[in-house]
Amino acid sequence: MVSAMTSFTSRPGGNRTELRDIISGSKPVKIAPTASAKDALVSMIENKTDYLLVDRANTNDAYGIITKWDLVACAVADAKDLGNTPILELARKPLVVTNNLDLNIKWVARKMVNEGVSKLAVFDKEEFVGFVSDVDILRAVVSKAKPGKGAKE
Repeated sequence: MVSAMTSFTSRPGGNRTELRDIISGSKPVKIAPTASAKDALVSMIENKTDYLLVDRANTNDAYGIITKWDLVACAVADAKDLGNTPILELARKPLVVTNNLDLNIKWVARKMVNEGVSKLAVFDKEEFVGFVSDVDILRAVVSKAKPGKGAKE
């Protein structure tokens, strides 16, 4: 694991992985802030995703996120009626964001840890670029890692 860490935190000017290298650029599926938890679940299933971007109600509002875990932990576990539970009761708002695409993924990972989240919303100025997840970071680390002793090449 040490070699993987070294490879993405290399010296200035060296080969390092930045947020721009791992952000997929694919926009997540949006859901209206007025939707129900059931609407969110149906949308997640139909779009084969485990999270949705909760749209802003207006330009002065914040974006949010709702995940399958939110539905399980905050609705199903509490025996709430998914059809009558507004997603704003379950969603996390405002999003935890970053807007520095040049940021080394080490610092992206640190921000996730500090904020207790597995996904960060990424903006480029005012434009929403997408989400970066803990899985995206792990994939980047693995792709940079050199095969170690006993590893198959």
